[in-house]
Amino acid sequence: MNLAPYPPPHAREAELDQLADRLRGELVTYGASVEGRPLRALRVPAAQPSAPKLVCGANIHGVEWIAGQVAHGLLHRLVAADPYQLRRRAELWVIPCINPDGHARTWQRQGRGSLPELRANAHGVDLNRNFPLPGGALPSRLPGAGSTIPGAPTYRGPAPLSEPETAALSALLTELRPHATANLHSFMGTLIPASVRDRPAYRVYRELCRAFADAQPSHRYRRLASRHFDVFTGEQEDHQHHALDGWALCVETFTVAASFRQHLRAPALFWRFNPRDPAPWIDNDVAGLFAYFDAALAHPRPSALAATERPSLRPSQKDL
Repeated sequence: MNLAPYPPPHAREAELDQLADRLRGELVTYGASVEGRPLRALRVPAAQPSAPKLVCGANIHGVEWIAGQVAHGLLHRLVAADPYQLRRRAELWVIPCINPDGHARTWQRQGRGSLPELRANAHGVDLNRNFPLPGGALPSRLPGAGSTIPGAPTYRGPAPLSEPETAALSALLTELRPHATANLHSFMGTLIPASVRDRPAYRVYRELCRAFADAQPSHRYRRLASRHFDVFTGEQEDHQHHALDGWALCVETFTVAASFRQHLRAPALFWRFNPRDPAPWIDNDVAGLFAYFDAALAHPRPSALAATERPSLRPSQKDL
Protein backbone atom coordinates (compact mmCIF):
# COMPACT_ATOMS: atom_id res chain seq x y z
CA MET A 1 0.00 0.00 0.00
CA ASN A 2 1.16 3.55 -0.66
CA LEU A 3 -0.24 7.04 -0.23
CA ALA A 4 -0.11 8.07 -3.90
CA PRO A 5 -0.93 10.55 -5.34
CA TYR A 6 0.26 12.31 -2.18
CA PRO A 7 4.04 12.94 -2.23
CA PRO A 8 6.35 11.67 0.54
CA PRO A 9 7.88 14.24 2.91
CA HIS A 10 11.11 14.75 0.94
CA ALA A 11 9.18 15.33 -2.30
CA ARG A 12 6.85 17.79 -0.58
CA GLU A 13 9.85 19.78 0.65
CA ALA A 14 11.42 19.72 -2.82
CA GLU A 15 8.19 21.03 -4.32
CA LEU A 16 8.22 23.91 -1.85
CA ASP A 17 11.79 24.73 -2.94
CA GLN A 18 10.65 24.82 -6.56
CA LEU A 19 7.68 27.04 -5.76
CA ALA A 20 9.96 29.45 -3.91
CA ASP A 21 12.13 29.76 -7.03
CA ARG A 22 9.17 30.25 -9.35
CA LEU A 23 7.61 32.89 -7.12
CA ARG A 24 10.95 34.54 -6.29
CA GLY A 25 10.01 34.04 -2.68
CA GLU A 26 12.05 33.58 0.46
CA LEU A 27 12.14 30.30 2.36
CA VAL A 28 12.27 30.97 6.10
CA THR A 29 13.11 28.33 8.70
CA TYR A 30 11.35 29.65 11.78
CA GLY A 31 12.10 26.79 14.17
CA ALA A 32 12.50 23.03 14.53
CA SER A 33 10.15 20.23 15.53
CA VAL A 34 10.55 17.91 18.51
CA GLU A 35 12.54 15.51 16.33
CA GLY A 36 14.62 18.27 14.80
CA ARG A 37 12.86 18.68 11.45
CA PRO A 38 12.91 22.25 10.10
CA LEU A 39 9.73 24.31 10.33
CA ARG A 40 9.60 26.11 7.01
CA ALA A 41 7.53 28.95 5.63
CA LEU A 42 7.53 30.51 2.18
CA ARG A 43 7.36 34.30 2.15
CA VAL A 44 6.01 35.79 -1.08
CA PRO A 45 6.91 39.50 -0.90
CA ALA A 46 4.47 42.25 -1.75
CA ALA A 47 5.03 45.15 -4.12
CA GLN A 48 5.09 47.51 -1.13
CA PRO A 49 7.17 46.74 2.02
CA SER A 50 4.44 48.19 4.24
CA ALA A 51 1.72 45.93 2.82
CA PRO A 52 -0.38 43.90 5.26
CA LYS A 53 0.55 40.27 5.78
CA LEU A 54 -1.57 37.21 5.07
CA VAL A 55 -0.74 33.74 6.42
CA CYS A 56 -1.90 30.31 5.27
CA GLY A 57 -0.87 27.38 7.47
CA ALA A 58 -1.61 23.68 7.07
CA ASN A 59 -1.02 20.14 8.32
CA ILE A 60 -0.93 20.99 12.03
CA HIS A 61 -2.39 17.48 12.33
CA GLY A 62 -0.06 14.87 10.88
CA VAL A 63 -2.64 12.79 9.04
CA GLU A 64 -4.40 15.67 7.23
CA TRP A 65 -2.25 15.73 4.09
CA ILE A 66 -4.89 17.26 1.83
CA ALA A 67 -4.51 20.45 3.86
CA GLY A 68 -0.86 20.82 2.85
CA GLN A 69 -1.75 20.10 -0.76
CA VAL A 70 -4.28 22.95 -0.70
CA ALA A 71 -1.55 25.23 0.66
CA HIS A 72 0.72 24.22 -2.22
CA GLY A 73 -2.23 24.72 -4.55
CA LEU A 74 -2.51 28.31 -3.38
CA LEU A 75 1.13 28.86 -4.35
CA HIS A 76 0.69 27.14 -7.72
CA ARG A 77 -2.27 29.41 -8.45
CA LEU A 78 -0.12 32.44 -7.66
CA VAL A 79 2.44 31.21 -10.19
CA ALA A 80 -0.20 30.83 -12.90
CA ALA A 81 -2.34 33.88 -12.10
CA ASP A 82 -3.27 36.26 -9.32
CA PRO A 83 -7.02 36.86 -9.74
CA TYR A 84 -7.30 39.28 -6.81
CA GLN A 85 -3.85 40.88 -7.22
CA LEU A 86 -2.91 39.70 -3.76
CA ARG A 87 0.80 40.02 -4.44
CA ARG A 88 0.35 43.71 -5.12
CA ARG A 89 -1.77 44.25 -2.02
CA ALA A 90 -0.26 41.97 0.62
CA GLU A 91 2.74 39.91 1.68
CA LEU A 92 1.79 36.24 1.71
CA TRP A 93 3.29 33.63 4.03
CA VAL A 94 2.50 29.95 3.42
CA ILE A 95 3.42 27.20 5.90
CA PRO A 96 2.46 23.89 4.24
CA CYS A 97 3.43 21.63 7.15
CA ILE A 98 3.26 22.89 10.74
CA ASN A 99 3.68 19.36 12.12
CA PRO A 100 6.47 17.67 10.11
CA ASP A 101 7.00 14.93 12.71
CA GLY A 102 3.36 13.85 12.50
CA HIS A 103 3.53 14.08 8.72
CA ALA A 104 6.66 11.88 8.62
CA ARG A 105 5.15 9.37 11.06
CA THR A 106 2.07 9.07 8.86
CA TRP A 107 4.31 8.31 5.88
CA GLN A 108 6.44 5.82 7.81
CA ARG A 109 3.30 3.93 8.87
CA GLN A 110 1.71 4.26 5.44
CA GLY A 111 -1.28 5.96 6.95
CA ARG A 112 -2.04 3.20 9.42
CA GLY A 113 -2.45 3.84 13.14
CA SER A 114 -4.75 5.39 15.70
CA LEU A 115 -5.86 8.99 15.62
CA PRO A 116 -3.57 10.06 18.51
CA GLU A 117 -0.61 8.37 16.80
CA LEU A 118 -1.05 10.12 13.47
CA ARG A 119 -2.58 13.41 14.58
CA ALA A 120 -0.18 14.63 17.27
CA ASN A 121 3.42 15.79 17.38
CA ALA A 122 6.24 13.58 18.70
CA HIS A 123 5.24 14.37 22.30
CA GLY A 124 1.70 13.14 21.66
CA VAL A 125 0.28 16.67 21.85
CA ASP A 126 -2.54 17.91 19.64
CA LEU A 127 -0.84 21.10 18.48
CA ASN A 128 -4.18 22.71 17.69
CA ARG A 129 -5.14 22.54 21.37
CA ASN A 130 -1.81 23.92 22.61
CA PHE A 131 -2.36 27.64 22.07
CA PRO A 132 -3.16 30.04 24.95
CA LEU A 133 -6.79 30.72 25.65
CA PRO A 134 -7.88 34.36 25.37
CA GLY A 135 -7.61 36.29 28.62
CA GLY A 136 -10.25 35.28 31.15
CA ALA A 137 -11.39 32.18 29.24
CA LEU A 138 -11.67 28.81 30.95
CA PRO A 139 -10.91 25.44 29.33
CA SER A 140 -14.02 23.77 28.01
CA ARG A 141 -15.05 20.32 29.15
CA LEU A 142 -16.88 19.55 25.92
CA PRO A 143 -15.63 16.46 24.02
CA GLY A 144 -13.05 17.43 21.42
CA ALA A 145 -12.32 20.78 23.03
CA GLY A 146 -9.02 19.59 24.49
CA SER A 147 -8.04 16.91 26.97
CA THR A 148 -5.67 16.88 29.95
CA ILE A 149 -5.07 13.14 29.49
CA PRO A 150 -1.87 12.11 27.67
CA GLY A 151 -2.68 9.74 24.83
CA ALA A 152 -6.06 11.33 24.11
CA PRO A 153 -6.58 12.49 20.49
CA THR A 154 -6.93 16.11 21.69
CA TYR A 155 -4.34 16.09 24.50
CA ARG A 156 -3.52 19.78 24.94
CA GLY A 157 -0.09 19.25 26.50
CA PRO A 158 1.34 20.27 29.86
CA ALA A 159 1.00 24.02 29.21
CA PRO A 160 0.09 26.45 26.42
CA LEU A 161 2.86 26.71 23.82
CA SER A 162 4.75 23.88 25.53
CA GLU A 163 5.65 22.40 22.14
CA PRO A 164 8.45 23.69 19.90
CA GLU A 165 6.13 23.73 16.90
CA THR A 166 3.51 25.95 18.51
CA ALA A 167 6.03 28.15 20.33
CA ALA A 168 7.92 28.81 17.10
CA LEU A 169 4.73 29.48 15.13
CA SER A 170 3.41 31.83 17.80
CA ALA A 171 6.70 33.75 17.81
CA LEU A 172 6.64 34.05 14.02
CA LEU A 173 3.05 35.26 13.91
CA THR A 174 3.63 37.68 16.78
CA GLU A 175 6.41 39.21 14.71
CA LEU A 176 4.35 39.26 11.51
CA ARG A 177 1.06 40.46 13.05
CA PRO A 178 -0.93 39.11 10.07
CA HIS A 179 -4.04 40.90 8.96
CA ALA A 180 -5.69 37.56 8.23
CA THR A 181 -4.84 33.88 8.55
CA ALA A 182 -6.29 30.70 7.09
CA ASN A 183 -5.61 27.40 8.86
CA LEU A 184 -6.19 24.31 6.72
CA HIS A 185 -7.51 20.98 8.04
CA SER A 186 -9.68 18.04 6.96
CA PHE A 187 -12.30 16.48 6.70
CA MET A 188 -15.45 18.24 7.96
CA GLY A 189 -16.15 20.39 4.90
CA THR A 190 -16.83 23.46 7.03
CA LEU A 191 -15.54 26.96 7.77
CA ILE A 192 -14.87 27.67 11.44
CA PRO A 193 -14.01 31.27 12.30
CA ALA A 194 -12.43 32.38 15.54
CA SER A 195 -14.79 32.31 18.49
CA VAL A 196 -16.04 35.85 19.10
CA ARG A 197 -18.76 37.29 21.31
CA ASP A 198 -19.10 40.80 19.88
CA ARG A 199 -21.62 41.42 17.12
CA PRO A 200 -19.41 43.49 14.74
CA ALA A 201 -16.69 40.83 14.52
CA TYR A 202 -19.30 38.09 14.23
CA ARG A 203 -20.91 39.91 11.28
CA VAL A 204 -17.54 40.30 9.54
CA TYR A 205 -16.82 36.60 9.94
CA ARG A 206 -20.19 35.81 8.44
CA GLU A 207 -19.25 37.95 5.43
CA LEU A 208 -15.77 36.40 5.13
CA CYS A 209 -17.18 32.87 5.21
CA ARG A 210 -19.80 33.80 2.64
CA ALA A 211 -17.10 35.18 0.34
CA PHE A 212 -15.13 31.93 0.70
CA ALA A 213 -18.11 29.69 0.01
CA ASP A 214 -19.47 31.78 -2.87
CA ALA A 215 -16.12 31.43 -4.66
CA GLN A 216 -16.01 27.63 -4.35
CA PRO A 217 -16.93 26.13 -7.72
CA SER A 218 -18.36 22.83 -6.50
CA HIS A 219 -18.58 22.05 -2.77
CA ARG A 220 -19.60 25.14 -0.80
CA TYR A 221 -18.72 24.86 2.86
CA ARG A 222 -21.03 26.05 5.59
CA ARG A 223 -19.97 28.24 8.47
CA LEU A 224 -19.87 26.65 11.93
CA ALA A 225 -20.09 29.39 14.54
CA SER A 226 -22.13 30.73 17.44
CA ARG A 227 -21.81 33.86 19.53
CA HIS A 228 -23.33 32.13 22.54
CA PHE A 229 -22.46 28.45 22.42
CA ASP A 230 -18.96 28.45 20.93
CA VAL A 231 -16.09 27.74 23.32
CA PHE A 232 -12.36 28.37 23.44
CA THR A 233 -10.32 25.23 22.88
CA GLY A 234 -6.70 26.33 22.48
CA GLU A 235 -6.98 26.41 18.70
CA GLN A 236 -4.99 28.68 16.43
CA GLU A 237 -7.93 30.78 15.29
CA ASP A 238 -8.79 32.11 18.73
CA HIS A 239 -5.17 32.97 19.50
CA GLN A 240 -4.71 34.67 16.15
CA HIS A 241 -7.85 36.76 16.55
CA HIS A 242 -7.74 37.72 20.22
CA ALA A 243 -3.97 37.90 20.83
CA LEU A 244 -2.75 39.02 17.41
CA ASP A 245 -5.73 41.15 16.32
CA GLY A 246 -6.23 39.49 12.95
CA TRP A 247 -9.03 37.71 11.13
CA ALA A 248 -8.63 33.95 11.46
CA LEU A 249 -10.44 31.09 9.79
CA CYS A 250 -10.22 27.29 10.00
CA VAL A 251 -10.93 25.59 6.67
CA GLU A 252 -11.92 21.94 6.85
CA THR A 253 -11.22 20.58 3.35
CA PHE A 254 -13.04 17.48 2.08
CA THR A 255 -16.38 16.47 3.56
CA VAL A 256 -17.55 13.69 5.85
CA ALA A 257 -20.08 12.57 3.25
CA ALA A 258 -17.42 12.43 0.53
CA SER A 259 -15.10 10.51 2.84
CA PHE A 260 -17.70 7.81 3.47
CA ARG A 261 -18.69 7.69 -0.20
CA GLN A 262 -15.02 7.09 -0.95
CA HIS A 263 -14.70 4.29 1.63
CA LEU A 264 -17.47 3.00 3.84
CA ARG A 265 -14.65 1.31 5.75
CA ALA A 266 -11.36 3.04 5.01
CA PRO A 267 -8.40 0.69 4.48
CA ALA A 268 -6.27 2.99 6.65
CA LEU A 269 -7.01 6.03 8.79
CA PHE A 270 -5.23 8.18 6.19
CA TRP A 271 -7.98 7.55 3.65
CA ARG A 272 -10.67 8.70 6.04
CA PHE A 273 -9.09 12.19 6.08
CA ASN A 274 -7.76 12.50 2.53
CA PRO A 275 -9.53 12.18 -0.83
CA ARG A 276 -8.20 9.65 -3.32
CA ASP A 277 -8.24 12.41 -5.93
CA PRO A 278 -7.06 15.62 -4.27
CA ALA A 279 -7.16 17.81 -7.40
CA PRO A 280 -10.87 18.81 -7.34
CA TRP A 281 -10.68 19.65 -3.65
CA ILE A 282 -7.53 21.73 -4.12
CA ASP A 283 -9.18 23.72 -6.92
CA ASN A 284 -12.35 24.10 -4.89
CA ASP A 285 -10.66 25.46 -1.79
CA VAL A 286 -7.92 27.55 -3.39
CA ALA A 287 -10.67 29.60 -5.05
CA GLY A 288 -12.23 30.12 -1.64
CA LEU A 289 -8.92 31.12 -0.05
CA PHE A 290 -8.31 33.87 -2.60
CA ALA A 291 -11.82 35.25 -2.04
CA TYR A 292 -11.44 35.08 1.75
CA PHE A 293 -8.15 36.97 1.76
CA ASP A 294 -9.56 39.54 -0.65
CA ALA A 295 -12.59 40.11 1.58
CA ALA A 296 -10.44 40.29 4.75
CA LEU A 297 -8.24 43.00 3.24
CA ALA A 298 -11.36 45.12 2.74
CA HIS A 299 -11.91 45.25 6.51
CA PRO A 300 -9.88 46.90 9.25
CA ARG A 301 -8.40 44.76 11.99
CA PRO A 302 -10.85 43.46 14.59
CA SER A 303 -9.74 46.04 17.17
CA ALA A 304 -10.59 48.86 14.77
CA LEU A 305 -14.24 47.87 14.50
CA ALA A 306 -16.63 50.27 16.14
CA ALA A 307 -17.68 47.89 18.88
CA THR A 308 -21.27 48.22 19.96
CA GLU A 309 -20.80 46.13 23.07
CA ARG A 310 -18.03 45.00 25.38
CA PRO A 311 -17.78 41.22 25.09
CA SER A 312 -16.69 38.98 27.90
CA LEU A 313 -14.15 36.32 27.00
CA ARG A 314 -15.22 34.11 29.89
CA PRO A 315 -17.69 31.48 28.64
CA SER A 316 -20.92 31.20 30.53
CA GLN A 317 -21.82 28.01 32.35
CA LYS A 318 -24.07 26.95 29.51
CA ASP A 319 -21.03 27.06 27.20
CA LEU A 320 -19.03 24.61 29.33
